[in-house]
Amino acid sequence: MFELLKTFVAVYDAQNFTRASRHLYLSQSAVSNQISNLEKILGITLFERTKYVQVSPTIAARFFYSECKKLQNEWESTVEKLKQLEKKACNPIVIGASETIGNTMIPKLLSKLEEKFPQNQFEFYIASSSEITKSMHQSKTHIGLVESNVVDTNLESKIFMYDEMVVVGEGEKNIWLSHSGEESMKQCVNQYLTYSQIEPDTVLKFNNQSTILKVIEQGVGKTIISRLLVSGRHNIINSTNIFRPLYIIFDNSDKIVDFKFKKIIFALLTANEDEYTYV
Repeated sequence: MFELLKTFVAVYDAQNFTRASRHLYLSQSAVSNQISNLEKILGITLFERTKYVQVSPTIAARFFYSECKKLQNEWESTVEKLKQLEKKACNPIVIGASETIGNTMIPKLLSKLEEKFPQNQFEFYIASSSEITKSMHQSKTHIGLVESNVVDTNLESKIFMYDEMVVVGEGEKNIWLSHSGEESMKQCVNQYLTYSQIEPDTVLKFNNQSTILKVIEQGVGKTIISRLLVSGRHNIINSTNIFRPLYIIFDNSDKIVDFKFKKIIFALLTANEDEYTYV
């Protein structure tokens, strides 16, 4: 049927079978037969044959032509949307998250994103804030959810949450565990020790939060962690009155992630409040 409509539009535009056949790369007889078949299907006359190849559209043809152009435009629009969906499917949205965010907030966030954007694919990884920023500069990451502020004119950063920090571990020994891989964690530890006038006997440094928590769970030392990470296995010694900001970062020149997506993901993040965090 689409071929018949295409032929009809070509004949209407040319008002001549020969010119229409050249445009369609068909024989003149094929064009004439297709128009005849279409007239039989519709039960109306579309063209008055004034000469063998010259035609004149009827009143019905004029109306039908207008409707066919609408259908053609809708069809082209649909095809374009399908191409865009295919492009999105081939180019997944990559989200990089710092360790605390990745281990506590990402699973629920990804579930909501897949529900709201079923046409998109998502990839996720955990890294330090600096590694995520570097990856965004290389156009390998589209969304960054980080725990350290990014000062970069090419990237837009926005606070979506303030994260309460607490002291956990064994209170008797003056052994402190420090995170060497995330700048904000080092700052929180140093800020608390300075404010509390604590001089640690020993400082053990680790490059990831998971190892620190495992050491704490073995009854060794103290550290400062996000309350989001606190479980029944952790003994909270003290509050720090420190609320570190958590940031979402974008590259505004990124063509994969549009403004609508940015707005929705920020709304989902700010709606993810609980009793330990506030926006």
